[in-house]
Amino acid sequence: MQTSILLTESSNIRPIANDNNADINKVSKEAAAFNNLPANIQTALKQKKRIVFIANNPSISTEQLEELLRPDDVLVLFNDFIHADFFANHTLISTLPKLLFFRQIGDSKLHFGLPPRSNNVSVMKRMAKAAPLGLLLSNRSYQFPTPEDDPSPHDDPITAERILTIPPAIESLLQSERYHSVLSEHHPVVDDYPSFKDIHSSAPSSGFLLYRLLLAARAHLQDIQKAELPLQLLMLGFNDNDKTAHFWQGHNWEFERQEMSSPPPEVEVIRQY
Repeated sequence: MQTSILLTESSNIRPIANDNNADINKVSKEAAAFNNLPANIQTALKQKKRIVFIANNPSISTEQLEELLRPDDVLVLFNDFIHADFFANHTLISTLPKLLFFRQIGDSKLHFGLPPRSNNVSVMKRMAKAAPLGLLLSNRSYQFPTPEDDPSPHDDPITAERILTIPPAIESLLQSERYHSVLSEHHPVVDDYPSFKDIHSSAPSSGFLLYRLLLAARAHLQDIQKAELPLQLLMLGFNDNDKTAHFWQGHNWEFERQEMSSPPPEVEVIRQY
C-alpha cells in the first residue's frame, strides 16, 4: 500500500481528542516525541545528520536510493515496506539505522506489515544485526494475531510464501524497549489534526504522523545538543492525491497537503510519481 501524505476535500472534521497520559503531560511535546522512539533510534538520531522518510511508492528505484542515501542517514520505512532485501543487504544502506513503522488496522489486533498480513519479517533479523533497528507500532503492541483475527482477509489474500506468525528472533525485538515502542495516533504532535467525526478510526496518515513526530523529536535534539541547525528531514515519494493509486478517506489529506506545501527549514519533499 502506497504511503501518501496529501490530498482531498474535507468535511465533517473535528480535532482529535487529546487523551494523553500523565507522563506525556509532564514533559514538552518535543521531549515526548523523542522519548516515544525506540531507545536505539534515539541514540542514532544523536549521531546522524538526516532522517529520510521513504514512501511505499513503486516509482522509487534502488538505483535512485543508491544515489540519494548517505552514511549519516536514519531511514524511516512504513508497513510492508518496499525493497526489503535491498535495505537489508546493500553494502552501505544495510548499515544505516532504520525505524520501521507498522500501522494498526482500524481497532483490530492486526498491524499492516506484520503477520498474518503481508510482511517483511524475514529480513528484520538481518537488519537488526547490521544496524540499529526500531520497531514502532501504532496504538498497541503486537498481539500475535492469527488469520482468524483479520477483520478483512480479502484485502490481503494469503499466499504460500506468507509468514503467518512472528519468529522467535523478531518476538525478542518486540519485547525489548531498545527496539520496540508504541505510538498513539492521538500523540500531542498531532493534537491539532482535524479528523472526520463520521469515519471510524479517522486519524493522520502514517507518513504525516511520523513526520510530525520526528519534526518534534528533532526540535528536542536541537535544544539539548545546542545545535545551530536541526537535523535535515527528507520526504521521498509522498505524492499528490491525483497521482496516487490509494488514499483512505479517513485521513484529512487536504490538511496534510496544505502543511506539506510549505515545509519548514531543513525539510525537503521529493515528489515521486
